[in-house]
Amino acid sequence: MENESRTAVGAAMQRAVHQLMDGQAKLLEDPVILKLLDPEAIEHIRRHSSEHRYERVISLRSHIVLRSRYAEDCLKEAYDRGVRQYIILCAGLDTYAYRQPDWAHDMTIIEADHPASQAYKLRKLKEAGIELPENLVFISLDLDKDDLSSLFERTVLRPGEPVFISWLGVMVYLNWDTIDAVFTFISSLPKTSEFVFTFSPRKFPGWPDPIALLAKAAGEPWITFIDPPALRDKLKGHGFTDVHFLEPSEVRQRYYTDERISLPLPKKSSIVRAIV
Repeated sequence: MENESRTAVGAAMQRAVHQLMDGQAKLLEDPVILKLLDPEAIEHIRRHSSEHRYERVISLRSHIVLRSRYAEDCLKEAYDRGVRQYIILCAGLDTYAYRQPDWAHDMTIIEADHPASQAYKLRKLKEAGIELPENLVFISLDLDKDDLSSLFERTVLRPGEPVFISWLGVMVYLNWDTIDAVFTFISSLPKTSEFVFTFSPRKFPGWPDPIALLAKAAGEPWITFIDPPALRDKLKGHGFTDVHFLEPSEVRQRYYTDERISLPLPKKSSIVRAIV
Protein backbone atom coordinates (compact mmCIF):
# COMPACT_ATOMS: atom_id res chain seq x y z
CA MET A 1 0.00 0.00 0.00
CA GLU A 2 1.62 3.21 -1.20
CA ASN A 3 -1.17 5.61 -0.21
CA GLU A 4 -3.33 5.98 2.86
CA SER A 5 -6.22 3.55 3.32
CA ARG A 6 -9.22 4.95 1.47
CA THR A 7 -11.63 2.81 3.47
CA ALA A 8 -10.21 4.29 6.70
CA VAL A 9 -10.90 7.76 5.31
CA GLY A 10 -14.39 6.60 4.35
CA ALA A 11 -15.04 5.42 7.91
CA ALA A 12 -13.86 8.81 9.19
CA MET A 13 -16.33 10.46 6.83
CA GLN A 14 -19.16 8.47 8.39
CA ARG A 15 -18.10 9.53 11.89
CA ALA A 16 -18.19 13.13 10.63
CA VAL A 17 -21.65 12.59 9.15
CA HIS A 18 -22.78 11.33 12.56
CA GLN A 19 -21.62 14.57 14.18
CA LEU A 20 -23.35 16.72 11.57
CA MET A 21 -26.57 14.92 10.72
CA ASP A 22 -27.73 12.49 13.41
CA GLY A 23 -29.22 14.89 15.93
CA GLN A 24 -28.16 15.90 19.42
CA ALA A 25 -28.21 12.42 20.98
CA LYS A 26 -25.16 10.67 19.56
CA LEU A 27 -23.66 7.22 19.98
CA LEU A 28 -20.19 8.76 19.70
CA GLU A 29 -19.14 12.33 20.47
CA ASP A 30 -16.23 12.98 18.12
CA PRO A 31 -15.70 16.69 17.39
CA VAL A 32 -12.05 16.08 16.46
CA ILE A 33 -12.93 14.18 13.29
CA LEU A 34 -14.44 17.36 11.85
CA LYS A 35 -11.00 18.98 12.12
CA LEU A 36 -9.11 16.10 10.51
CA LEU A 37 -11.15 15.98 7.32
CA ASP A 38 -10.68 18.49 4.51
CA PRO A 39 -13.10 21.45 4.60
CA GLU A 40 -14.27 20.36 1.14
CA ALA A 41 -15.31 17.00 2.56
CA ILE A 42 -17.32 18.64 5.33
CA GLU A 43 -18.97 20.96 2.82
CA HIS A 44 -19.82 17.99 0.61
CA ILE A 45 -21.58 16.31 3.54
CA ARG A 46 -23.63 19.44 4.17
CA ARG A 47 -24.55 19.94 0.51
CA HIS A 48 -25.33 16.32 -0.26
CA SER A 49 -26.98 15.14 2.94
CA SER A 50 -29.46 12.96 1.02
CA GLU A 51 -26.59 10.64 0.04
CA HIS A 52 -26.22 9.73 3.71
CA ARG A 53 -29.90 8.89 4.25
CA TYR A 54 -29.99 5.65 2.29
CA GLU A 55 -30.78 2.67 4.53
CA ARG A 56 -27.56 0.80 3.77
CA VAL A 57 -25.41 3.89 4.39
CA ILE A 58 -27.18 4.61 7.68
CA SER A 59 -26.64 1.00 8.78
CA LEU A 60 -22.96 1.25 7.94
CA ARG A 61 -22.65 4.53 9.86
CA SER A 62 -24.39 2.97 12.86
CA HIS A 63 -21.86 0.12 12.87
CA ILE A 64 -18.86 2.44 12.51
CA VAL A 65 -19.78 4.74 15.40
CA LEU A 66 -21.04 1.87 17.56
CA ARG A 67 -17.79 -0.10 17.29
CA SER A 68 -15.75 2.92 18.43
CA ARG A 69 -18.14 3.72 21.27
CA TYR A 70 -18.16 0.12 22.50
CA ALA A 71 -14.38 -0.21 22.32
CA GLU A 72 -13.93 3.00 24.28
CA ASP A 73 -16.45 1.90 26.91
CA CYS A 74 -14.65 -1.44 27.25
CA LEU A 75 -11.37 0.46 27.56
CA LYS A 76 -12.77 2.39 30.52
CA GLU A 77 -13.80 -0.87 32.19
CA ALA A 78 -10.31 -2.27 31.60
CA TYR A 79 -8.78 0.91 33.01
CA ASP A 80 -10.88 0.53 36.14
CA ARG A 81 -9.37 -2.96 36.51
CA GLY A 82 -5.87 -1.48 36.31
CA VAL A 83 -4.95 -1.66 32.61
CA ARG A 84 -2.71 1.26 31.61
CA GLN A 85 -1.61 0.32 28.08
CA TYR A 86 -3.79 0.81 25.00
CA ILE A 87 -2.90 -0.24 21.45
CA ILE A 88 -5.07 1.08 18.62
CA LEU A 89 -4.13 -1.46 15.98
CA CYS A 90 -4.49 -0.17 12.40
CA ALA A 91 -5.59 3.16 13.88
CA GLY A 92 -6.57 4.96 10.68
CA LEU A 93 -8.14 8.29 11.58
CA ASP A 94 -9.17 7.19 15.07
CA THR A 95 -9.37 10.28 17.28
CA TYR A 96 -9.49 8.85 20.80
CA ALA A 97 -6.02 10.08 21.78
CA TYR A 98 -6.94 13.68 20.87
CA ARG A 99 -10.18 13.78 22.86
CA GLN A 100 -9.18 11.42 25.66
CA PRO A 101 -10.89 12.02 29.02
CA ASP A 102 -8.88 13.19 32.02
CA TRP A 103 -8.82 9.71 33.55
CA ALA A 104 -6.89 8.36 30.53
CA HIS A 105 -3.87 10.66 30.88
CA ASP A 106 -1.83 8.12 32.84
CA MET A 107 -2.31 5.50 30.12
CA THR A 108 0.20 4.84 27.37
CA ILE A 109 -1.67 5.02 24.05
CA ILE A 110 0.02 3.41 21.06
CA GLU A 111 -1.32 4.08 17.57
CA ALA A 112 -0.02 1.40 15.21
CA ASP A 113 -0.67 1.63 11.48
CA HIS A 114 0.75 1.18 8.01
CA PRO A 115 3.41 3.84 7.27
CA ALA A 116 1.39 5.40 4.42
CA SER A 117 -1.77 5.78 6.48
CA GLN A 118 0.19 6.99 9.49
CA ALA A 119 2.03 9.63 7.46
CA TYR A 120 -1.30 10.84 6.08
CA LYS A 121 -2.79 11.12 9.57
CA LEU A 122 0.22 12.96 10.97
CA ARG A 123 -0.03 15.44 8.11
CA LYS A 124 -3.74 16.00 8.76
CA LEU A 125 -3.10 16.48 12.50
CA LYS A 126 -0.43 19.08 11.75
CA GLU A 127 -2.64 20.91 9.25
CA ALA A 128 -5.47 21.00 11.80
CA GLY A 129 -3.17 22.34 14.53
CA ILE A 130 -3.95 19.40 16.81
CA GLU A 131 -1.27 18.85 19.43
CA LEU A 132 -0.02 15.33 20.08
CA PRO A 133 -0.68 14.30 23.69
CA GLU A 134 2.32 13.36 25.81
CA ASN A 135 1.01 9.84 26.45
CA LEU A 136 0.75 8.97 22.73
CA VAL A 137 3.28 6.86 20.80
CA PHE A 138 3.21 6.06 17.06
CA ILE A 139 4.37 2.71 15.67
CA SER A 140 4.63 1.98 11.95
CA LEU A 141 3.71 -1.56 10.96
CA ASP A 142 2.71 -3.70 8.02
CA LEU A 143 0.58 -6.58 9.27
CA ASP A 144 1.43 -8.68 6.23
CA LYS A 145 5.19 -8.38 6.81
CA ASP A 146 6.07 -7.42 10.38
CA ASP A 147 6.39 -9.72 13.36
CA LEU A 148 4.13 -8.09 15.94
CA SER A 149 5.87 -9.48 19.01
CA SER A 150 9.30 -8.22 17.91
CA LEU A 151 7.86 -4.88 16.82
CA PHE A 152 6.11 -4.08 20.07
CA GLU A 153 8.98 -5.36 22.20
CA ARG A 154 11.03 -2.49 20.78
CA THR A 155 8.45 0.13 21.84
CA VAL A 156 7.37 1.56 25.16
CA LEU A 157 5.08 -1.44 25.71
CA ARG A 158 5.77 -2.61 29.26
CA PRO A 159 6.24 -6.40 29.42
CA GLY A 160 4.38 -8.17 32.15
CA GLU A 161 1.54 -5.61 32.24
CA PRO A 162 -1.85 -6.20 30.60
CA VAL A 163 -2.83 -4.37 27.42
CA PHE A 164 -6.13 -3.27 25.88
CA ILE A 165 -6.26 -3.53 22.07
CA SER A 166 -8.85 -2.24 19.63
CA TRP A 167 -8.81 -3.44 16.02
CA LEU A 168 -11.80 -2.01 14.22
CA GLY A 169 -12.89 -2.44 10.62
CA VAL A 170 -9.76 -4.33 9.54
CA MET A 171 -10.14 -8.11 9.73
CA VAL A 172 -12.32 -8.43 6.62
CA TYR A 173 -9.46 -7.09 4.45
CA LEU A 174 -6.85 -9.63 5.60
CA ASN A 175 -6.07 -13.27 4.86
CA TRP A 176 -6.19 -15.92 7.58
CA ASP A 177 -2.43 -16.20 7.97
CA THR A 178 -2.25 -12.52 8.93
CA ILE A 179 -5.33 -12.72 11.15
CA ASP A 180 -3.95 -15.75 12.99
CA ALA A 181 -0.68 -13.90 13.54
CA VAL A 182 -2.63 -11.06 15.20
CA PHE A 183 -4.57 -13.51 17.38
CA THR A 184 -1.32 -15.28 18.34
CA PHE A 185 0.37 -12.02 19.34
CA ILE A 186 -2.54 -10.76 21.43
CA SER A 187 -3.13 -14.11 23.12
CA SER A 188 0.55 -14.08 24.17
CA LEU A 189 0.07 -10.87 26.17
CA PRO A 190 -0.24 -10.96 29.97
CA LYS A 191 -3.41 -12.33 31.53
CA THR A 192 -6.43 -9.99 31.63
CA SER A 193 -5.26 -8.27 28.43
CA GLU A 194 -8.34 -7.48 26.37
CA PHE A 195 -9.14 -7.29 22.67
CA VAL A 196 -12.12 -5.62 20.97
CA PHE A 197 -12.43 -6.09 17.23
CA THR A 198 -14.88 -6.42 14.36
CA PHE A 199 -15.49 -9.25 11.92
CA SER A 200 -17.79 -9.87 8.97
CA PRO A 201 -20.20 -12.84 9.01
CA ARG A 202 -20.45 -14.93 5.88
CA LYS A 203 -22.54 -13.50 3.04
CA PHE A 204 -24.94 -15.34 0.79
CA PRO A 205 -23.08 -16.48 -2.37
CA GLY A 206 -23.49 -13.92 -5.13
CA TRP A 207 -25.23 -11.45 -2.82
CA PRO A 208 -24.30 -7.94 -4.03
CA ASP A 209 -23.11 -5.54 -1.34
CA PRO A 210 -22.65 -1.93 -2.49
CA ILE A 211 -20.30 -1.16 0.39
CA ALA A 212 -18.11 -4.14 -0.50
CA LEU A 213 -18.07 -3.02 -4.13
CA LEU A 214 -16.91 0.45 -3.07
CA ALA A 215 -14.14 -1.06 -0.96
CA LYS A 216 -13.04 -3.22 -3.88
CA ALA A 217 -13.04 -0.20 -6.19
CA ALA A 218 -10.78 1.57 -3.68
CA GLY A 219 -8.31 -1.32 -3.96
CA GLU A 220 -9.23 -2.81 -0.58
CA PRO A 221 -11.52 -5.78 -1.25
CA TRP A 222 -13.30 -7.73 1.45
CA ILE A 223 -11.80 -11.22 1.51
CA THR A 224 -12.43 -12.88 4.90
CA PHE A 225 -15.78 -13.82 6.39
CA ILE A 226 -16.58 -16.02 9.38
CA ASP A 227 -19.62 -16.80 11.48
CA PRO A 228 -19.64 -16.30 15.28
CA PRO A 229 -19.45 -20.00 16.32
CA ALA A 230 -16.40 -20.62 14.13
CA LEU A 231 -14.77 -17.39 15.31
CA ARG A 232 -15.37 -18.31 18.95
CA ASP A 233 -13.73 -21.70 18.38
CA LYS A 234 -10.75 -20.06 16.69
CA LEU A 235 -10.26 -17.56 19.52
CA LYS A 236 -10.58 -20.28 22.15
CA GLY A 237 -8.02 -22.30 20.21
CA HIS A 238 -5.64 -19.37 20.46
CA GLY A 239 -6.04 -19.36 24.24
CA PHE A 240 -8.51 -16.55 24.89
CA THR A 241 -10.36 -17.39 28.10
CA ASP A 242 -13.51 -15.33 27.54
CA VAL A 243 -15.14 -14.45 24.21
CA HIS A 244 -18.18 -12.17 24.13
CA PHE A 245 -20.17 -11.13 21.07
CA LEU A 246 -22.01 -7.81 21.26
CA GLU A 247 -25.56 -8.79 20.38
CA PRO A 248 -28.30 -6.36 19.23
CA SER A 249 -30.21 -6.92 22.50
CA GLU A 250 -27.18 -5.75 24.51
CA VAL A 251 -26.70 -2.77 22.18
CA ARG A 252 -30.31 -1.75 22.87
CA GLN A 253 -29.81 -2.00 26.62
CA ARG A 254 -26.45 -0.18 26.61
CA TYR A 255 -27.06 2.59 24.11
CA TYR A 256 -30.67 2.92 23.04
CA THR A 257 -32.46 3.83 26.26
CA ASP A 258 -32.42 7.38 24.89
CA GLU A 259 -35.24 7.40 22.33
CA ARG A 260 -33.63 10.34 20.55
CA ILE A 261 -30.90 8.07 19.12
CA SER A 262 -31.69 8.12 15.41
CA LEU A 263 -29.38 5.40 14.10
CA PRO A 264 -30.79 1.88 13.71
CA LEU A 265 -29.89 -1.05 15.90
CA PRO A 266 -27.52 -3.56 14.29
CA LYS A 267 -29.29 -6.61 12.89
CA LYS A 268 -26.50 -9.05 13.74
CA SER A 269 -23.41 -9.46 15.87
CA SER A 270 -20.15 -8.24 14.30
CA ILE A 271 -18.20 -6.90 17.31
CA VAL A 272 -16.24 -9.15 19.66
CA ARG A 273 -14.66 -8.67 23.08
CA ALA A 274 -12.05 -11.29 23.97
CA ILE A 275 -9.95 -11.57 27.14
CA VAL A 276 -6.63 -13.37 27.48
